[in-house]
Amino acid sequence: MRRTLVLVMALGLGGGSAGCGGRRGGGNALDGGTESGLPDGVTPDRTTGDTPVGTDRPTPDGGTEYSETLCSLTDLSAVRAAHTPSSRRTTLEGIAELRYPFGLAALDAQEDTYLETWCSGSTFDAMLDCFETAVHEGLHFWDFENSDFSTHPFRVRDDLIIATRRLDNFNRGEILTLHVNVSADRYADVYLTGESGAQGFTILLDEYNAYAHSLASKYCTRDALGGSATSARDGILTMMYYVELYLKLARTTYPADYAEILADPGHVDAILTIWDRAEFWLDVTSTNPELGISDDTIATWTYDPSNLMEIDLVRAEL
Repeated sequence: MRRTLVLVMALGLGGGSAGCGGRRGGGNALDGGTESGLPDGVTPDRTTGDTPVGTDRPTPDGGTEYSETLCSLTDLSAVRAAHTPSSRRTTLEGIAELRYPFGLAALDAQEDTYLETWCSGSTFDAMLDCFETAVHEGLHFWDFENSDFSTHPFRVRDDLIIATRRLDNFNRGEILTLHVNVSADRYADVYLTGESGAQGFTILLDEYNAYAHSLASKYCTRDALGGSATSARDGILTMMYYVELYLKLARTTYPADYAEILADPGHVDAILTIWDRAEFWLDVTSTNPELGISDDTIATWTYDPSNLMEIDLVRAEL
């Protein structure tokens, strides 16, 4: 079995929309949005649209656990037949429409030159294989294009956008001091060292959200694997672990940063909602070993009770 580790590029996205590289067609990614790039009426919490694709995280009054509509491996023969080497965007959008509609906004948020970077092949099979990466990276573009100097949104689903206050917190690379086994973590060099490691909690949450989409979209295109294995489960489990370590270091070493995070309802909402969505897709893919490489090992880090307690402490803020 061929095994493919997917380390999605850590884009140097910081600041407002000017740093994101530009959306196809320009302008706001949300029709009718405010100057901040968020829909009218969105506050630093979240907005839920009218299309019921699922329910939200477990509620203190016994509400239903997080769920969303599962994709099916819808036949793509018409999209395949229409594909040409010059129809990269059209093909990716066709895959999204039939398999993972949440990816459409992510594709629309990036210029063709970026799609050519993630999807350098020319065949339909190459487009199906790179679809997850294009969605992941497009989520970064969307989130940053719709942020401003005070607010950063996370597009969890089309009907679930969580807006957070933009905070100036300590560098995420500092969590390496708490890491249980850096040498076994193939994501650490990418996300926790150098310029990437100098980014704070906002950008870590952006990766956290994007990797949840990575797992979902890879599951929805898993027929592209052809007997190989990929690291879709590894990626989100690693980001969940990083979020736990960041919260632990904030709580124990940077209490002012920790207080800022918990004081913002948007941050509490983002941490927990993305966590619950990630667990939903981890459960869905638990019988798909081809979607993981070192996921069993990483899960022992993420679900160590001494780390999981950090999520419980945040949940206690509800």
